[in-house]
Amino acid sequence: MISVELSYIAKTLDWRLVGQDASIENLCTNSRQVKAGDCFIALYGDNFDAHDFIEQVVNAGATSLIVSKEQKNCSVPQLIVEDTRGALAQLAGLNKQLAEVKTIAITGSCGKTTVKEMIHGILAPQGNVLATLGNFNNEIGAPLTLLRLTKQHEFAVIELGANHIGEIDFTSGITRPDVSVITNIGAAHLEGFGSIEGVVKAKSEIFNHLDKQGTAVFDANIAYAQQWQQQNQHRKIAQFSDDNVLHDVHDVWATDISMSDNGCATFMLNSCKESQSVTLPIPGEHNVKNALAAAAATMAVGISLQDIASGLAQMAAVKGRLNVNVISPKLTVIDDTYNANASSIKAAIEVLSRAQGQTVLVLGAMGELGDYAVECHQSLGAIIEHNNIDVLMTFGDMSQHYGVGYQGKHQNFHDKDALNQALEQQIINDQIDQPITVLVKGSRSTAMETVVEFIKNNKNIGVTA
Repeated sequence: MISVELSYIAKTLDWRLVGQDASIENLCTNSRQVKAGDCFIALYGDNFDAHDFIEQVVNAGATSLIVSKEQKNCSVPQLIVEDTRGALAQLAGLNKQLAEVKTIAITGSCGKTTVKEMIHGILAPQGNVLATLGNFNNEIGAPLTLLRLTKQHEFAVIELGANHIGEIDFTSGITRPDVSVITNIGAAHLEGFGSIEGVVKAKSEIFNHLDKQGTAVFDANIAYAQQWQQQNQHRKIAQFSDDNVLHDVHDVWATDISMSDNGCATFMLNSCKESQSVTLPIPGEHNVKNALAAAAATMAVGISLQDIASGLAQMAAVKGRLNVNVISPKLTVIDDTYNANASSIKAAIEVLSRAQGQTVLVLGAMGELGDYAVECHQSLGAIIEHNNIDVLMTFGDMSQHYGVGYQGKHQNFHDKDALNQALEQQIINDQIDQPITVLVKGSRSTAMETVVEFIKNNKNIGVTA
């Protein structure tokens, strides 16, 4: 956070200062993590109110407070606000304004974090970059990310997620991006959005607060491209495509896409001025589109196509997203457990279909689909069948519907231990005669990473015959 006086904050944001003036250099939201010199902001939720811990944080060394309930007989200065959750966002917006960084905001139904990491990898050699950590992309996480900005940063890469309409309008309002990216649209969080049209409306909010001189980035081939062109008609527009249909000065496109034996893509990255060859170090043909989104976004802040290609080629794997674990010469486990929706599962199936030998797909249920849950799960069965996946194991409520349209061996489980034991036996039997690749995926609620850990730590499997 950039050091700023309490009096300046109070005047700028129309808050009330009680006590002597002081400066803030670090904001803390967790009463158990307060350090000497921190400013503590008393957030609240359905089951907690941090105002209950004011004495504790002052004793721990907090030198100022942001509260909605004025603390009587308090030894440290206080900023009194109407609502501390709203105040967190206001302060984050102020810090972002003071930082004066080029800011890229990213949303989409899937691929957000991968695109964020691609952009970070491209920008890092060019200057000091702040990027969203993990999935700190909601109404609390985005402000906390912006509050990490300092005068030393030159770029900010901010991931914006949502599970209801209005959330991205709120977070993009404090982010005020120079570049806004929509990776794609899919059937995710339908319970909160109500329909695909609701998803489109929510994701489109990322353009609401895009700088007037900013750049809107989206897929030229998506059904909503014309809508976004209209929404951004007075701004720069950078579209991306995996075919040769674009020729605008801000656009990028891929040609000559080929896939290696390990599932990684090589392609020509093209702009209207030049072309560069790119080989991605992460598997999945769908990552070509992610790379194009990252390329368009970084080109919009002045990065050359050569530096973009170099950054893409060196990006690190993103935890829980198609991480390839070679357990033994005959057993490979692909960890794609970070989250799941229909679009990301389709991409994972395509990756698994390229594996040699026996293929086993272990799928946890998808969450937050509301009335669309059965339909969305059932829509994937025929895709699993079409990609010739040998074995399907499913886990959790609604997961049995993955099997509709799939003709291969399908086992459904509602007990994680039973799933693990059946998977262990499947691996032991299959790797006697041939190599086996297991891909594990599911929504956060199913915690499918525990299945990956079970395989990796199991001494009974991974033995070569």
